[in-house]
Amino acid sequence: MSLLACIAIFSLMQPDVFATSQNFFNVLNQVSILGIIALGLTVALVQGLFDLSLAGMATLGGYLVCKWLADGTMASPVLAVLVVLALALVIGAFNGVVVAYGGVSAFIVTLAVGSILTGVVLGVSDSQTVLSGIPDGFLIMGQGEIGPIPMPVVFLAIVALVLYVLLEQTQVGRHMYAIGGNSETARLSGIPVKRYALIALGISAACAALGGMIVAANLGVGRPQGVGDTYLLDAFAAAFIGASTLRPGRFHIMGTVIGVLLIGVINNGLSIMGVETFWQYAVRGIILLLAVFAASFLVMRRR
Repeated sequence: MSLLACIAIFSLMQPDVFATSQNFFNVLNQVSILGIIALGLTVALVQGLFDLSLAGMATLGGYLVCKWLADGTMASPVLAVLVVLALALVIGAFNGVVVAYGGVSAFIVTLAVGSILTGVVLGVSDSQTVLSGIPDGFLIMGQGEIGPIPMPVVFLAIVALVLYVLLEQTQVGRHMYAIGGNSETARLSGIPVKRYALIALGISAACAALGGMIVAANLGVGRPQGVGDTYLLDAFAAAFIGASTLRPGRFHIMGTVIGVLLIGVINNGLSIMGVETFWQYAVRGIILLLAVFAASFLVMRRR
Protein backbone atom coordinates (compact mmCIF):
# COMPACT_ATOMS: atom_id res chain seq x y z
CA MET A 1 0.00 0.00 0.00
CA SER A 2 2.88 2.39 0.78
CA LEU A 3 4.44 1.67 -2.60
CA LEU A 4 1.16 2.25 -4.45
CA ALA A 5 0.51 5.41 -2.44
CA CYS A 6 3.95 6.83 -3.33
CA ILE A 7 3.43 6.03 -7.01
CA ALA A 8 0.03 7.72 -6.96
CA ILE A 9 1.28 10.84 -5.16
CA PHE A 10 4.30 11.37 -7.42
CA SER A 11 2.21 10.65 -10.51
CA LEU A 12 -0.29 13.33 -9.52
CA MET A 13 2.40 15.86 -8.67
CA GLN A 14 4.63 15.24 -11.71
CA PRO A 15 2.44 13.45 -14.30
CA ASP A 16 4.49 14.49 -17.33
CA VAL A 17 7.78 13.25 -15.88
CA PHE A 18 7.19 10.59 -13.23
CA ALA A 19 4.26 8.71 -14.76
CA THR A 20 5.99 7.71 -18.01
CA SER A 21 7.28 4.39 -19.32
CA GLN A 22 10.75 5.89 -19.71
CA ASN A 23 10.85 6.85 -16.04
CA PHE A 24 9.52 3.40 -15.10
CA PHE A 25 12.56 1.74 -16.68
CA ASN A 26 14.72 4.48 -15.20
CA VAL A 27 13.54 3.60 -11.70
CA LEU A 28 14.17 -0.10 -12.31
CA ASN A 29 17.64 0.67 -13.62
CA GLN A 30 18.42 2.89 -10.64
CA VAL A 31 17.45 0.22 -8.09
CA SER A 32 18.79 -2.84 -9.93
CA ILE A 33 22.21 -2.87 -8.24
CA LEU A 34 20.68 -2.16 -4.83
CA GLY A 35 18.19 -4.95 -5.50
CA ILE A 36 20.86 -7.52 -6.33
CA ILE A 37 22.81 -6.71 -3.15
CA ALA A 38 19.65 -6.60 -0.99
CA LEU A 39 18.40 -9.94 -2.34
CA GLY A 40 21.68 -11.63 -1.43
CA LEU A 41 21.51 -10.05 2.03
CA THR A 42 17.96 -11.38 2.42
CA VAL A 43 19.21 -14.97 2.17
CA ALA A 44 21.55 -14.30 5.11
CA LEU A 45 18.89 -12.47 7.11
CA VAL A 46 16.49 -15.40 6.68
CA GLN A 47 18.88 -17.28 8.98
CA GLY A 48 19.36 -14.31 11.28
CA LEU A 49 22.85 -13.50 9.93
CA PHE A 50 23.79 -9.83 9.48
CA ASP A 51 26.31 -9.36 6.66
CA LEU A 52 28.17 -6.06 7.00
CA SER A 53 30.95 -7.07 4.59
CA LEU A 54 28.72 -6.21 1.61
CA ALA A 55 30.25 -2.78 1.05
CA GLY A 56 33.82 -4.05 0.98
CA MET A 57 32.86 -7.04 -1.16
CA ALA A 58 31.09 -4.92 -3.76
CA THR A 59 34.05 -2.55 -4.02
CA LEU A 60 36.54 -5.41 -4.26
CA GLY A 61 34.52 -7.23 -6.92
CA GLY A 62 34.15 -4.19 -9.15
CA TYR A 63 37.80 -3.21 -8.88
CA LEU A 64 39.31 -6.68 -9.38
CA VAL A 65 37.39 -7.49 -12.55
CA CYS A 66 38.38 -4.15 -14.10
CA LYS A 67 42.04 -4.52 -13.09
CA TRP A 68 42.35 -8.06 -14.41
CA LEU A 69 40.73 -7.17 -17.71
CA ALA A 70 42.63 -3.91 -18.14
CA ASP A 71 46.11 -5.33 -17.45
CA GLY A 72 45.53 -8.47 -19.49
CA THR A 73 45.54 -10.92 -16.58
CA MET A 74 42.32 -12.28 -18.03
CA ALA A 75 41.25 -11.82 -21.64
CA SER A 76 37.68 -13.07 -21.29
CA PRO A 77 35.16 -10.85 -19.50
CA VAL A 78 32.97 -13.86 -18.77
CA LEU A 79 35.86 -15.75 -17.17
CA ALA A 80 36.85 -12.69 -15.12
CA VAL A 81 33.31 -12.28 -13.82
CA LEU A 82 33.06 -15.97 -12.91
CA VAL A 83 36.42 -15.93 -11.10
CA VAL A 84 35.38 -12.88 -9.06
CA LEU A 85 32.07 -14.54 -8.18
CA ALA A 86 33.94 -17.69 -7.11
CA LEU A 87 36.31 -15.61 -4.97
CA ALA A 88 33.32 -13.89 -3.36
CA LEU A 89 31.74 -17.25 -2.59
CA VAL A 90 34.94 -18.37 -0.89
CA ILE A 91 35.15 -15.19 1.19
CA GLY A 92 31.48 -15.49 2.15
CA ALA A 93 31.97 -19.15 3.06
CA PHE A 94 34.94 -18.13 5.22
CA ASN A 95 32.62 -15.73 7.06
CA GLY A 96 30.26 -18.64 7.55
CA VAL A 97 33.01 -20.90 8.92
CA VAL A 98 34.05 -18.34 11.52
CA VAL A 99 30.42 -17.70 12.50
CA ALA A 100 29.27 -21.33 12.59
CA TYR A 101 32.35 -23.12 13.90
CA GLY A 102 34.00 -20.28 15.79
CA GLY A 103 30.86 -19.21 17.58
CA VAL A 104 31.45 -15.54 16.76
CA SER A 105 28.59 -13.15 15.98
CA ALA A 106 28.01 -12.66 12.26
CA PHE A 107 27.72 -8.94 12.93
CA ILE A 108 31.30 -8.77 14.26
CA VAL A 109 32.82 -11.19 11.76
CA THR A 110 31.41 -9.53 8.66
CA LEU A 111 32.21 -6.06 10.00
CA ALA A 112 35.84 -7.12 10.45
CA VAL A 113 36.04 -8.88 7.08
CA GLY A 114 34.50 -5.87 5.36
CA SER A 115 37.21 -3.67 6.86
CA ILE A 116 39.89 -6.14 5.73
CA LEU A 117 38.52 -6.17 2.18
CA THR A 118 38.52 -2.38 2.08
CA GLY A 119 42.15 -2.34 3.18
CA VAL A 120 43.12 -5.04 0.68
CA VAL A 121 41.61 -3.28 -2.33
CA LEU A 122 43.19 0.05 -1.33
CA GLY A 123 46.56 -1.65 -0.94
CA VAL A 124 46.37 -3.61 -4.19
CA SER A 125 45.22 -0.58 -6.15
CA ASP A 126 47.50 1.95 -4.43
CA SER A 127 44.25 3.98 -4.31
CA GLN A 128 44.38 4.37 -8.11
CA THR A 129 41.22 4.03 -10.22
CA VAL A 130 41.28 1.82 -13.33
CA LEU A 131 40.31 4.30 -16.04
CA SER A 132 41.14 2.61 -19.34
CA GLY A 133 41.64 -0.74 -21.03
CA ILE A 134 38.31 -2.21 -19.90
CA PRO A 135 36.82 -4.17 -22.84
CA ASP A 136 33.37 -3.43 -24.24
CA GLY A 137 32.37 -7.05 -23.62
CA PHE A 138 32.41 -6.33 -19.90
CA LEU A 139 30.83 -2.86 -20.10
CA ILE A 140 27.71 -4.44 -21.61
CA MET A 141 26.84 -5.68 -18.11
CA GLY A 142 26.14 -2.14 -17.00
CA GLN A 143 25.47 -0.23 -20.21
CA GLY A 144 23.80 -2.72 -22.55
CA GLU A 145 20.10 -3.24 -23.19
CA ILE A 146 17.80 -6.02 -24.31
CA GLY A 147 15.12 -4.13 -26.18
CA PRO A 148 13.97 -1.37 -23.80
CA ILE A 149 15.24 -3.23 -20.73
CA PRO A 150 18.67 -2.20 -19.35
CA MET A 151 21.06 -5.08 -18.61
CA PRO A 152 21.25 -4.34 -14.86
CA VAL A 153 17.47 -4.88 -14.70
CA VAL A 154 17.91 -8.22 -16.49
CA PHE A 155 20.49 -9.29 -13.90
CA LEU A 156 18.16 -8.18 -11.10
CA ALA A 157 15.32 -10.27 -12.54
CA ILE A 158 17.56 -13.34 -12.86
CA VAL A 159 18.91 -13.04 -9.31
CA ALA A 160 15.40 -12.49 -7.89
CA LEU A 161 14.02 -15.53 -9.74
CA VAL A 162 16.90 -17.83 -8.75
CA LEU A 163 16.80 -16.84 -5.08
CA TYR A 164 13.01 -16.98 -4.97
CA VAL A 165 13.08 -20.55 -6.27
CA LEU A 166 15.91 -21.42 -3.85
CA LEU A 167 14.09 -20.15 -0.77
CA GLU A 168 10.51 -21.02 -1.68
CA GLN A 169 10.69 -24.16 -3.79
CA THR A 170 13.64 -26.19 -2.50
CA GLN A 171 14.51 -28.15 0.62
CA VAL A 172 17.51 -25.87 1.15
CA GLY A 173 15.20 -22.89 1.42
CA ARG A 174 12.86 -24.63 3.86
CA HIS A 175 15.83 -25.55 6.02
CA MET A 176 17.04 -21.94 5.98
CA TYR A 177 13.66 -20.70 7.18
CA ALA A 178 13.63 -23.39 9.86
CA ILE A 179 17.06 -22.30 11.09
CA GLY A 180 15.96 -18.68 11.14
CA GLY A 181 12.88 -19.61 13.14
CA ASN A 182 14.70 -21.65 15.78
CA SER A 183 18.22 -22.92 15.10
CA GLU A 184 18.26 -25.31 18.06
CA THR A 185 15.00 -26.95 16.99
CA ALA A 186 16.34 -27.19 13.45
CA ARG A 187 19.53 -28.85 14.71
CA LEU A 188 17.58 -31.38 16.75
CA SER A 189 15.52 -32.11 13.64
CA GLY A 190 18.66 -33.22 11.83
CA ILE A 191 19.34 -30.10 9.78
CA PRO A 192 23.09 -29.35 9.44
CA VAL A 193 22.73 -25.82 10.82
CA LYS A 194 26.41 -24.86 10.64
CA ARG A 195 26.70 -25.78 6.97
CA TYR A 196 23.87 -23.46 6.01
CA ALA A 197 25.70 -20.45 7.44
CA LEU A 198 28.38 -21.01 4.78
CA ILE A 199 25.77 -21.20 2.03
CA ALA A 200 23.86 -18.10 3.13
CA LEU A 201 26.89 -15.85 3.62
CA GLY A 202 28.45 -17.18 0.41
CA ILE A 203 25.36 -16.21 -1.58
CA SER A 204 25.27 -12.81 0.11
CA ALA A 205 28.91 -12.14 -0.78
CA ALA A 206 28.47 -13.31 -4.39
CA CYS A 207 25.49 -10.99 -4.90
CA ALA A 208 27.46 -8.08 -3.44
CA ALA A 209 30.36 -8.80 -5.81
CA LEU A 210 27.97 -9.03 -8.76
CA GLY A 211 26.45 -5.69 -7.81
CA GLY A 212 29.92 -4.14 -7.59
CA MET A 213 30.85 -5.46 -11.02
CA ILE A 214 27.69 -4.01 -12.57
CA VAL A 215 28.53 -0.65 -10.98
CA ALA A 216 32.00 -0.83 -12.55
CA ALA A 217 30.53 -1.79 -15.93
CA ASN A 218 28.02 1.02 -15.74
CA LEU A 219 30.61 3.67 -14.88
CA GLY A 220 33.30 2.22 -17.13
CA VAL A 221 35.94 2.47 -14.39
CA GLY A 222 37.22 0.33 -11.53
CA ARG A 223 37.05 2.36 -8.31
CA PRO A 224 39.01 1.10 -5.27
CA GLN A 225 36.83 2.79 -2.66
CA GLY A 226 33.33 4.02 -1.92
CA VAL A 227 31.42 1.74 -4.29
CA GLY A 228 29.62 -0.54 -1.86
CA ASP A 229 29.15 2.01 0.92
CA THR A 230 26.40 3.64 -1.12
CA TYR A 231 24.22 0.53 -0.97
CA LEU A 232 24.77 -0.89 2.51
CA LEU A 233 22.17 1.10 4.44
CA ASP A 234 19.57 0.90 1.68
CA ALA A 235 20.06 -2.86 1.34
CA PHE A 236 19.18 -3.37 4.99
CA ALA A 237 16.30 -0.90 4.70
CA ALA A 238 14.86 -2.80 1.72
CA ALA A 239 15.14 -6.16 3.47
CA PHE A 240 13.51 -4.90 6.68
CA ILE A 241 10.74 -3.20 4.72
CA GLY A 242 10.21 -6.56 3.05
CA ALA A 243 9.99 -8.24 6.44
CA SER A 244 6.87 -6.20 7.19
CA THR A 245 5.31 -6.94 3.77
CA LEU A 246 3.11 -9.89 2.72
CA ARG A 247 4.64 -12.17 5.38
CA PRO A 248 4.82 -10.03 8.51
CA GLY A 249 7.93 -10.68 10.56
CA ARG A 250 9.75 -12.84 7.98
CA PHE A 251 12.41 -11.95 5.47
CA HIS A 252 11.59 -13.10 1.94
CA ILE A 253 12.46 -12.33 -1.65
CA MET A 254 9.20 -10.75 -2.80
CA GLY A 255 9.14 -8.48 0.23
CA THR A 256 12.69 -7.30 -0.47
CA VAL A 257 11.75 -6.58 -4.09
CA ILE A 258 8.88 -4.40 -2.84
CA GLY A 259 11.24 -2.68 -0.39
CA VAL A 260 13.75 -1.96 -3.15
CA LEU A 261 11.01 -0.55 -5.39
CA LEU A 262 9.67 1.63 -2.56
CA ILE A 263 13.12 3.13 -1.95
CA GLY A 264 13.63 3.63 -5.68
CA VAL A 265 10.27 5.31 -6.19
CA ILE A 266 10.83 7.65 -3.24
CA ASN A 267 14.35 8.61 -4.37
CA ASN A 268 13.23 9.10 -7.96
CA GLY A 269 10.13 11.08 -7.01
CA LEU A 270 11.98 13.37 -4.61
CA SER A 271 14.70 13.98 -7.23
CA ILE A 272 12.14 14.87 -9.88
CA MET A 273 10.51 17.29 -7.46
CA GLY A 274 13.86 18.94 -6.82
CA VAL A 275 14.06 18.04 -3.13
CA GLU A 276 17.49 18.66 -1.59
CA THR A 277 19.81 15.63 -1.34
CA PHE A 278 20.10 15.84 2.45
CA TRP A 279 16.33 15.36 2.75
CA GLN A 280 16.59 12.21 0.63
CA TYR A 281 19.13 10.76 3.07
CA ALA A 282 16.94 11.76 6.00
CA VAL A 283 13.88 10.12 4.45
CA ARG A 284 15.80 6.86 3.86
CA GLY A 285 16.93 6.85 7.49
CA ILE A 286 13.38 7.40 8.70
CA ILE A 287 12.13 4.61 6.44
CA LEU A 288 14.73 2.22 7.89
CA LEU A 289 13.73 3.07 11.46
CA LEU A 290 10.05 2.54 10.69
CA ALA A 291 10.78 -0.70 8.84
CA VAL A 292 12.87 -2.13 11.69
CA PHE A 293 10.21 -1.13 14.23
CA ALA A 294 7.42 -2.66 12.13
CA ALA A 295 9.35 -5.88 11.50
CA SER A 296 10.26 -6.27 15.19
CA PHE A 297 6.69 -5.54 16.29
CA LEU A 298 5.27 -8.07 13.84
CA VAL A 299 7.78 -10.74 14.93
CA MET A 300 6.78 -10.24 18.59
CA ARG A 301 3.12 -10.28 17.67
CA ARG A 302 3.49 -13.52 15.70
CA ARG A 303 5.22 -15.18 18.64
